[in-house]
Amino acid sequence: MHKGPLIATLSLASGIAMSAIFGLSWWCGVMPIAISLIVYLFILRSLKNPVIAFRIGKWHVMWVVMLFVGIGLTDESLNRPETLDIAFGRNLPDSLCCEVTSVLTKTYGDRIDAVIEGTNGAKVRIRSGITQISPGDVIKIQSCCLKEISSDTTEIGRRIKPMLRASGILYTGRITPAGLDVVGRSSNLRYFFTDIRETIEANIERSHLSKSTADFLKAIMMGDKTGLDEQTRMTFANGGMAHMLALSGLHIGILAGFLILVMWPIRLVGHYKWGYVIALCFLWVYVALTGMFYSSVRACIMTTFAFIGIIAERKNFAGNALCSACMLILLVDPAALFDAGFQLSVVCVGALIAFASRLNPIGHRHHPVLYNLSGALIATMVATFASWVLISYYFSQIPLMFLTSNFILLPLLPLYLSLAVVFVVFLSLGYEMRWIGRILDDGYDLILYGTERLSCGTEFVVDYQVPLWGVITWLLMLAGAALVLHVKETK
Repeated sequence: MHKGPLIATLSLASGIAMSAIFGLSWWCGVMPIAISLIVYLFILRSLKNPVIAFRIGKWHVMWVVMLFVGIGLTDESLNRPETLDIAFGRNLPDSLCCEVTSVLTKTYGDRIDAVIEGTNGAKVRIRSGITQISPGDVIKIQSCCLKEISSDTTEIGRRIKPMLRASGILYTGRITPAGLDVVGRSSNLRYFFTDIRETIEANIERSHLSKSTADFLKAIMMGDKTGLDEQTRMTFANGGMAHMLALSGLHIGILAGFLILVMWPIRLVGHYKWGYVIALCFLWVYVALTGMFYSSVRACIMTTFAFIGIIAERKNFAGNALCSACMLILLVDPAALFDAGFQLSVVCVGALIAFASRLNPIGHRHHPVLYNLSGALIATMVATFASWVLISYYFSQIPLMFLTSNFILLPLLPLYLSLAVVFVVFLSLGYEMRWIGRILDDGYDLILYGTERLSCGTEFVVDYQVPLWGVITWLLMLAGAALVLHVKETK
């Protein structure tokens, strides 16, 4: 891995963090960008003299750091959601237009997230009764019904405030269905894919699958966990298997492998590169259909770099791909830096890249089967040990049976997800393969039963929230260990 992408990514993240924490203006970012360009031009001009060029070579890092810190500062400030006071001042209208981004049906009714027009992306989370509203609808609400999340002083409110702010949610409100007036429909391409996703989910619900299996398929394939009851979620969480329910790099990797396997006819006729191109197109359509989650976007970008390397017959460096994916996501949406899913995804993948292969004691050439088995166990351990501190910080619990559950049950996911893809594709074409449906029903029962047995309820779950300083210390220790291993390897 080259140091350049890593330094640029860390600098960009630092700039975004400083801008968000201190509320800096965009001109604070323009200054380091201008200084970095001046330093770069000075270095470029000095290259004519070899002696001077050698002496100032170390200053190359300085201008790169300043440039990307400045870009981060500017990017976050320009994309920062505005409060109603800043956006409208004293001219706050009685009613606000909002574009609905998601609707989640709960026991009390619907939970609606919507972007408030004229606020640079600020969102409101509305709790209401059962409504006919769907993502993409433009609604009008009374501004007097909203309250800032900062006014919530309860213990639960204190815990969820960082996650709400990371999602751009600055306001909450309780509004009856009669107070939500639908005034139009957004033409955003995002909601075109949302409509397709809802059609696919409706087909799954109408199939002969059991309701629990259908809800599980919607979760692991479409990222829709609304149908899962609280007990099922807690079972997977207590067993350290909650990541199975969330779309992540694991799911994208399985799907990418499945698509490459399906493209074998193209490989037979000698045009294997086109197989990778077609697989990439399907992957990006799938990511768009499932809502563009940060973890799936990150994984898809990394897969894109890997496939481009194969097509161009160039060596691919996973670390560079990870840094490039992070930079692209943060440039488009700097608020992703504070999202729990994005942080968990990056930390897990970064730890796997840094430690997994180096800690495997078995040689790949001499014992390939043992190498893969050992690699699966080590990867599970590395990902969990790297991310436990974030899990504790955001969810206030540490599952102790994660290793056993993942080692026994996670190998079932590739086969299960591949069969689910075949089942849903034929189902969308109007034909239900019931024999695959029976396998999916039995497979889900097996996964759920195994998770319940291995998790032992809450007996092996520690309720503890690591403080922020503990999170930072742990991540710095991981970075230090990775640096030591890298130095030893280069020697």
